[in-house]
Amino acid sequence: MSDSAVDPVLRGRERESAVLRGLLAQRGGALVITGAAGAGKSALLDHVRRIATGFRTAHVGGVRPEREIPLAALDRLLRSAGHRLAADERAEEALFARTQGGPLLCCVDDVSELDSDSLRVLAFAGRRADSEEVLLVFAADPVTADGQLIGIPQLRIAELDAETGRQLLADRFGPALAPVVVDEILRRAGGNPRALVEAATALSAEQRAGLEPVPQLLPHNSRLRARLRCAAHDLPEPASTVIARAAAAEHDLAAAGFPADGLAEAERSGLVVVVGDRVRMPNEFAKSCLRADLSPELLREAHRHLARTTTDPVQIAWHEHEAGDRDIGDLPAHLARAARSARRAGHHAAAADVAAKAAELAADPQQRAQHLLAAGRDAQLSGQPRRALALIDRARSLPASAQWRGVADFVFGEVALRDGMPDAAHHDLLRAADRLISTDRPLAVTALALAAEANCVSGDHERLFAVAARAEQLRSPDDGPAEALIFEHVRGMAATFRGRHAVAVPALRRVLALVDQQEAVISRILASQAAFALGDPVRAHDSAHRAVAAAKDCGETAHLPWALVYLVLSALLLDRYDDAENGALEGLRVARATDQRNIAIDHLSLLALAAALRGDHETACGRLDAAFGDGVASRGLGRPGAFGMWALGCAELASGRSADAVRRLCSAAPGSGRINPVVRVLAAPHLVESAVDCGEGARVRRTLEAFDDWAGTTGSRTRLALSHRCHALIAETGADADERFRTAIELHRSSGAAVELARTELLYAKRLRRRRKPRQARELLSEAYAIFEQFGANSWAEQAGAELRAAGVSTPRRPPAPGEGLTPQQAEICRLVAEGATNREIAERLYISHRTVDHHLRNIFTKLGVRSRVQLAKLVS
Repeated sequence: MSDSAVDPVLRGRERESAVLRGLLAQRGGALVITGAAGAGKSALLDHVRRIATGFRTAHVGGVRPEREIPLAALDRLLRSAGHRLAADERAEEALFARTQGGPLLCCVDDVSELDSDSLRVLAFAGRRADSEEVLLVFAADPVTADGQLIGIPQLRIAELDAETGRQLLADRFGPALAPVVVDEILRRAGGNPRALVEAATALSAEQRAGLEPVPQLLPHNSRLRARLRCAAHDLPEPASTVIARAAAAEHDLAAAGFPADGLAEAERSGLVVVVGDRVRMPNEFAKSCLRADLSPELLREAHRHLARTTTDPVQIAWHEHEAGDRDIGDLPAHLARAARSARRAGHHAAAADVAAKAAELAADPQQRAQHLLAAGRDAQLSGQPRRALALIDRARSLPASAQWRGVADFVFGEVALRDGMPDAAHHDLLRAADRLISTDRPLAVTALALAAEANCVSGDHERLFAVAARAEQLRSPDDGPAEALIFEHVRGMAATFRGRHAVAVPALRRVLALVDQQEAVISRILASQAAFALGDPVRAHDSAHRAVAAAKDCGETAHLPWALVYLVLSALLLDRYDDAENGALEGLRVARATDQRNIAIDHLSLLALAAALRGDHETACGRLDAAFGDGVASRGLGRPGAFGMWALGCAELASGRSADAVRRLCSAAPGSGRINPVVRVLAAPHLVESAVDCGEGARVRRTLEAFDDWAGTTGSRTRLALSHRCHALIAETGADADERFRTAIELHRSSGAAVELARTELLYAKRLRRRRKPRQARELLSEAYAIFEQFGANSWAEQAGAELRAAGVSTPRRPPAPGEGLTPQQAEICRLVAEGATNREIAERLYISHRTVDHHLRNIFTKLGVRSRVQLAKLVS
């Protein structure tokens, strides 16, 4: 019985393919391909036969009925190459005698099913094939490889990652599988290619469309399931006990609880995986199939053992029930309590598992619906939105109260906010608030906060104002700090978007006062957003940092990328460009891993903005291409679209294309057709600078008035400094300009915004030099140039350098001292170089241009005193 080729294009097997090509180039040798059942060993044998140009080929697979016939497999192998084993021929020399016609490739599949004499001969030949024109490639399970193919190099193939698994299913089934179905199959298959394909193949049309749940079992005639049955049947009793207990357990087991010989044998079989001191099944499909196919008595004894060795009353009840020693009784209630306990401890993924199990056992349909909806909420919080939707879909056909229907609306709305259409999220979340307000007021008020966020993301400010009006109707003097914070936040943000800063500022300051009384992740995120709107980047960064830490501590993975958005924005306001880029890259990674494509687009846009503020036009445009290609327009994402226009404007300004910068900065956000007033105000200093450079300063006076209003009301020194800079640029007299520039520089120094200080000094120095005051200009330019160099703002450094040279000062680039500290981005580039990544791969991973990678590597070599990538890799390793 053999693994058939589950993936004709060998997705995810590039490393293995390269090894096989190297063997073919040597014209001889041997290799054992090992891996779990269904991992794709046979697919690699088919692959090597297809690419073996110049080789004669022979192939044999083990057949269980012939295991007792001496040399049966060797005879079939020779016949496949057009030969027969001669009566007087020594079996050990049979293969080498057939190489006169050119090199011979022999592929041997299912080694464990070969007769012992053939296996002995083939192993003998494999250990001596280097000196002959014979290449033997075996496909074997780990037990056989370690026991009977000793001395032959092994290539262990691992499970596929999630993205490769998606591609494999797309190759085989196209759009026939709903995304939620793909996610569920991936979760259960654990990266096993055959499990992925066989599970999808067995689905009905309704199941493929996501209208019915995905079965937990592979079909009974599944070849992988049969392989698992056979492997378990052949194991001795100590190993069988390990397999049964691992299959019966809900969670990983401690390795210390098993006899060493039984555990080692079970691990070699591939039916369990030992990671550190824990034992688990390779994937959910393997666990469910073995639960169904192992001896009932073996499983009952495993459940009895697990019931005796745990102190958890819920687990005791569950295992006693599975052993047949206890009725279901109140077990669903026990499981529901366990789910609540896990939820309070921040273990939302575990809570989802337990609540889903309670739903399976609940007899009452309404109770079943409640358990499913609770499981869906936990799955969403743990970063599994597709699983959340699947659980809630199962509850839709069951009767449920208005409260639980409100929970369903809440989860659908939150998923749509992060990975769908914000307009749809708005409707779902408002409906959730209405259904929950009388039964679960905290969740209802949270739904209002998310509805407001949906309208900020889309740029639909009229709907934001409608949410704010609804929130005012629902406020109560009896609200606790968490609810009061949300009401103040919605009021403050709506007023901010209306330009009513006298209303917005007190409300947002109350948000910052209330956040100290609670630990909720969403409260800290909203506080960071409030501080950002108030122009207080230090407080915004602190709140965002606390939100990130809280999201990690309490298992709310779904909220982590959202918290990182404000960590990145505040870092940009603080001129911490490396920190901003690292935060955005982390946010992008987590958002993609948790299927939050809207937040991923946010982070791509912020990465573009970070590059643009440094003056790196090429990198900024490349990152925006990735963001817009991911669906800014089709999803109606006004906020990242506005960030994108801001980034493009800054990039054009840094490149000296002021007219293009004005056009970009005046544009509506693509995808929404709506002007984003907050981003428009944030970008006002760049718009004023661009317009003045084009001789259109009068055009932007109204924009500057709005910026002045915001800066003056919030009292932010960073924003006030930018306001004075803008007024200096449009000043009608030199004396007025001098006073404004000097005030801006003083405010920059007190606020700690180094790059903005350097930008202001550069603009002032340009004016001074043209007014024939070169000495004053040189002092400002020297400091500006040093700051731009320090922060990697290369385009601005070039401009400052050109101005210095025009003022009569040479600007040799300061070489970093050997061993000088690396920036966070340079440290990440070092790590990637040590992993063997090329410059192109580094650029793609970090979303930066090739030239930026080259620039960083030159600085890294100088700082660390190395001359090559090889030396760098050794040093880092």
